[in-house]
Amino acid sequence: MNELAGIRWGSAVAAYQVEGGVRSGGRVESIWDTFTARPGAITRGDTGEVACRVYEDPAKLLDTVAWLGLDTFRLSVAWARVVDAEGRVNEEGVAYYRRVLEGLRGLGVRPVVTLYHWDLPQWLQDRGGWSTLETATAFVAFARVVVERLGDLVDDWITINEPFCAAFHGHLSGLHAPGLTDEATALRAAFVQMHAHALAVPVLRELAPSGRVGFAINLSDLAPAGDRPEDLAAWARADLVENRLFVDPLLHGRVPADAEGYFGGAALAAALDGIDVATLAPRVDFVGVNYYEHNVVRADEPGTDPVVRGIDKLPVPEPRSGHGVAVHPAGLTRVLLRVAEAAPGVPIWVTENGIGLWDYVGPDGACRDVERVAYLDAHARAVGDAIAAGAPVEAYFFWSLMDSFEWAQGYQLRYGLFFTDYPTGRVAPKLSADRYRALIAENRASAAAGEACGRTSVTL
Repeated sequence: MNELAGIRWGSAVAAYQVEGGVRSGGRVESIWDTFTARPGAITRGDTGEVACRVYEDPAKLLDTVAWLGLDTFRLSVAWARVVDAEGRVNEEGVAYYRRVLEGLRGLGVRPVVTLYHWDLPQWLQDRGGWSTLETATAFVAFARVVVERLGDLVDDWITINEPFCAAFHGHLSGLHAPGLTDEATALRAAFVQMHAHALAVPVLRELAPSGRVGFAINLSDLAPAGDRPEDLAAWARADLVENRLFVDPLLHGRVPADAEGYFGGAALAAALDGIDVATLAPRVDFVGVNYYEHNVVRADEPGTDPVVRGIDKLPVPEPRSGHGVAVHPAGLTRVLLRVAEAAPGVPIWVTENGIGLWDYVGPDGACRDVERVAYLDAHARAVGDAIAAGAPVEAYFFWSLMDSFEWAQGYQLRYGLFFTDYPTGRVAPKLSADRYRALIAENRASAAAGEACGRTSVTL
């Protein structure tokens, strides 16, 4: 039996990574505009000012979605393009998103809108950003505006994307905007984001009662380097910070039992000031899982990891991504089964999964990203394995639709199914795009055949 036959196939982008036009159409400054202007913050000094020029030419996004034959597509709405510091709605920004969403629906593609994909307006950062409850309140107001203006075109909503990265890479490692390096602030930012999610869910349900609402968290597949007690303890610390600190509050309304011992009672109390943990787990219609990393963890003093104290992540063997991330499909299966166990009966969406490579176009004009083709096939099989073992996976979104501004890596690292020529903004399908289109078509045919005769098959 083909476990993948019923999957909805999609891809995804984030506003700051593809849109460009940061000074166009009434958009105000975001923390990424400020951060990328800081010397040395981004590889080669790259910024999202131009990116993939999707704001000026959304047709290229729609054309690539149509070319692939996607069932669904995930995009984010830039807060800074929709609402200003006085709460005024930017009608030009709303019109842009309506154009994109109408285009997707015209293709028969189901849009999934992410409300927060890291691009906090700078005016909110100036008031304390995610360290203050004011930002959570402002997020709810922003969510209300988006649903009121765009909700007739959207059925599926993601509140917050990867609160771990926004909190710990934005406020502890300093690799992401706003570029802070304080653990207590990072912990506070994690909980305020989850608080914002919990406050927004009932608003989304009120204004879009037929819509589906969830969140997207990045989860790591972690293993201890050995059975030494210190390595097992290091693995538990890494799992706390990267996984359980978000899974437990968002799915169970509780703080992990070992969080106080790791962060300290005073820091944890400050992070939770004004937040009732029990309210952080409202009912969701799906859990979004972003999967990229498998790591083997050992104890180290003081440790080399920029986020988790006293640990070292061992170098990964080949195959690996261009920037050294392990290609480990079995980790995706394990992560999906872990979520299925933590949230029985709740549908799971793989909201991001992809690989960064140093892609290039050959003399014949083609980008033969054979590593990404292998990655896609292996991870699709991993999803099928999870489904066969009982994980209720409904959708898979490959990251990303096109090469784009890759945060701290700038334009050097490429994740796209489509190759972006940045000087011109033109995009062209890579070998992986051909493979994904074929995989989608094969599974669609397989599902149709299964409905007709009760059996299915697929080539992977």
